[in-house]
Amino acid sequence: MRRLALAAIGLAVFAVFARPAVSQSSPPAGLIVAAPEHVEITLFYGGANIEVAAQVPAGYEVAVRLMARPERLELKRLGKKAGVLWMGVGDASFENIPVVYQVLTSAPLVDLGPQPERARWKLGYDALVPDTAPGASLRAELVGLKEHEGLFAVRESALQRGNPRDASKIPLLSNATAGDLGSPPASDASVLMRGSFHLPARVPAGDYALDLIGFKDHRAVHLASAALHVEQVGVVRTVRELALDHGLFYGIGACLVAIVAGLVTGRLFRSKSDGAH
Repeated sequence: MRRLALAAIGLAVFAVFARPAVSQSSPPAGLIVAAPEHVEITLFYGGANIEVAAQVPAGYEVAVRLMARPERLELKRLGKKAGVLWMGVGDASFENIPVVYQVLTSAPLVDLGPQPERARWKLGYDALVPDTAPGASLRAELVGLKEHEGLFAVRESALQRGNPRDASKIPLLSNATAGDLGSPPASDASVLMRGSFHLPARVPAGDYALDLIGFKDHRAVHLASAALHVEQVGVVRTVRELALDHGLFYGIGACLVAIVAGLVTGRLFRSKSDGAH
């Protein structure tokens, strides 16, 4: 009997302590969608705006991060030699730099959460290129170059809040599957966030990740994610495939095009000069 009593007490204690653990292990859920999800780079492509809508648990500040694959980046450093000529004075290398890096936030970065939490999710340029990383002394120059190209952007407080009951009126969210959205949330259970990214004309083709990161009580959690696909189509894709797979024919064709363009241009200017005389 004594053994049975001890076993019953042990099971009761286990049930008491196990119940909160199960409830705490389930992270909060969110939803993020983007439109368009597929961007086509054509011959006349001049950039694209990506609209983003998200449903966020109440009480969270959030950041939406658009990022492409990281890679090693090497740049030439320019400087004056003999105080006169601007020339290359060395190389600068950066590790794990994404081709595209853009961030939208619902509040200033410093108000989202502590720096270690922001660094864990690579939010902010100081988290993208830490002070201890190779090339950190040239972080400002790297950021300035990438922002000038339109590939980098950090827009603080750019996410606009709305009424979550208006989600059905937004094509982005109304077109989402019922399984993703679930039952319509109560007004005090979630918050609607909206914003937009701009992809420049020189954006490379590939797959991009959209991550919704929530901050609450000085901690960050991953709430949701979505995918964005950028693809070259038509003449642009044909020329790229020709250059990569048939380099010789591509070079010959480029030379022929240049020669024909030069002859046509010369003929036009010569006929105009003859008519003037």
